[in-house]
Amino acid sequence: MIKIFQYFLISFLFIYSTITNSNSLDISTILRNQQLTVFDIGVFRLQEDLKKTYPAIKQHAEVDNEELYLDVVSSWWKNSVDMLVSIPMEEGLVKSTYMSDSFRCRNIFNSVRDHLLKDQNLSNYRYTMATSYLTSIFSTPSNWPKWRYDPMVLEELVNLVRLEVTLYPTPELAFRDNSSPVSCKGGLETETNEIIISMKYN
Repeated sequence: MIKIFQYFLISFLFIYSTITNSNSLDISTILRNQQLTVFDIGVFRLQEDLKKTYPAIKQHAEVDNEELYLDVVSSWWKNSVDMLVSIPMEEGLVKSTYMSDSFRCRNIFNSVRDHLLKDQNLSNYRYTMATSYLTSIFSTPSNWPKWRYDPMVLEELVNLVRLEVTLYPTPELAFRDNSSPVSCKGGLETETNEIIISMKYN
């Protein structure tokens, strides 16, 4: 009777071990077979590059890294990739400070953009720098894309990626002065005078 019990116990352990190994192999196979597109890789690279722009932002706003919101959001519906920078402000953001707020927003926009493009050939026009940067972002070393020679595709690429900087009031400032956020948006190729400034006063 004891031998029969031992036999069943050994058989059970063997079957359990086989099932466990099979499940591990299955999940490993599943994960390895998941597709990671060049688009996914590009968005991840943009996120990592955006995180590195903190020193450029700190030149224009006294803010701790932990208080910043830096993210890259892609939208299939809008066919867009938005690089978002949100910065809490403890002063301004009212009608009387519109000029200084918009000036600061544009300065931060330019600093972030220049930091992203800093490794590109500075003798090139900003548009060329932007296309060169984004082509490298959405490419892999093993498969350099042929579309980099197509001007229409490059134009679509720079129009795909937008940078938006938002200055928003802290709760204390919003309560005290009835302040409102200021945002500026454009592409990495956008000239300073073409950056779109928006603000809604309460």
